[in-house]
Amino acid sequence: MSYTLLMVADTFFVSRVSTQALAATGLAGVLFFAIALLFRGPANSSVVFVGRAHGAEDDEAVGKWVWRCLVVVAIMSAVSLAFPWIFRWGFPFLAPSDEPQVAILGANYLFIRGFELPFFLFSGVVWGFMIGRGDSRTPMILAWVTVLLNIILDWLLVLGNLGFPRLEVTGAAIATVIAHAVNAGLSAFILWAPAIRRRYETHRRRAIKKRDILQVFRVGLPMGLGDFVEISSFSVFFAIIGTISTGALAANQIALQYMSISFMVGIAFSMATSSMVAQQLGAKRPDLAQGVGYRGTVLGMIAMGTIGFSFLIAPAALMSLFTSDPDVIKAGVQILRLMAVFQLFDAVAVVLSGALNGSGDTTFTMVARMVIGWVLFLPLVTLIVFVFDGGVRDAWIGALFYGTCLALVYLIRFRSGRWQKIKVL
Repeated sequence: MSYTLLMVADTFFVSRVSTQALAATGLAGVLFFAIALLFRGPANSSVVFVGRAHGAEDDEAVGKWVWRCLVVVAIMSAVSLAFPWIFRWGFPFLAPSDEPQVAILGANYLFIRGFELPFFLFSGVVWGFMIGRGDSRTPMILAWVTVLLNIILDWLLVLGNLGFPRLEVTGAAIATVIAHAVNAGLSAFILWAPAIRRRYETHRRRAIKKRDILQVFRVGLPMGLGDFVEISSFSVFFAIIGTISTGALAANQIALQYMSISFMVGIAFSMATSSMVAQQLGAKRPDLAQGVGYRGTVLGMIAMGTIGFSFLIAPAALMSLFTSDPDVIKAGVQILRLMAVFQLFDAVAVVLSGALNGSGDTTFTMVARMVIGWVLFLPLVTLIVFVFDGGVRDAWIGALFYGTCLALVYLIRFRSGRWQKIKVL
């Protein structure tokens, strides 16, 4: 939940600048998140390998797989250094054509955020190492340190308080990069702390074979591609909403912040389920792994459904916290009401995807998101908006269709039990 507040903080402070700044930061932030998740998949695969090894009570294997994931992250970090310039070049093609200021602000925001990727990836490996062993408290503390630092820096750099320069959108990007750099430094301190080094030998260099690298990519790359496909499909979806009006895009961005809170609560249950499924499979207990998947799904539905209920009872009040524009509030109320229903189906999809990924069944989840997102969801929304001249509410009905289909496909796959037979280590 704290990671969601990183983007919420940027949105809150940038909303004090202008509607154009709010729209630019929102669209650029979603695009960055999509690319970051593509790269972070192999980093986060450490939760699968560490979970299996920890379940088998093999501390040496835990250290080996952490080292292998770190080598993969080093390779990807070198590649990611080109992305700031790619972001700057590509963003104007996705920004609303009637608002050139949105394109300029968003491109600059993405350029700066691009330098965040190496820190984001390293933290992903350490996060997977901790979650894979069942330690969720340490990542929580790290996350809240990061978000609190980001809020302070946003207050200083976006609005120019205490004598700092008023950098507005640029300041929001700089604040987030600094916060993630601090997170990576603290993660390194934890990974190579004396007690961890003695037990898992995380400091020990190991010979890396080609098959080790390929195994990390085989499990992790589909995770990243699946996340990228899903987030990028929603990025295109938001761009389509932007063609309706800049106000609709701004309303969608505000509503997205509330949805992100619910989504990240679901992600928490998803990652807990993923870790416990991996541990039980490592301990040769597939029956317990299946029970974990079902219980995690029910808890996710309760948590996300409860948050979604607030979208139904006070949508106008929630929108008013970010804007006083009546047109933006009206569009946002329509979105939030549909989001409330979306939460229940999204909970099933999010948690069961974690269960399947924890078993190593990452290719299936990737293909499911690719087919449903790009073959069904986006063509449907395109028809709704451009052919039938639908509004923002009609577009979000298409999103509800996407969430329902994905939840059903994951449930059928999980009930089949095929994921229990996948070999990882």
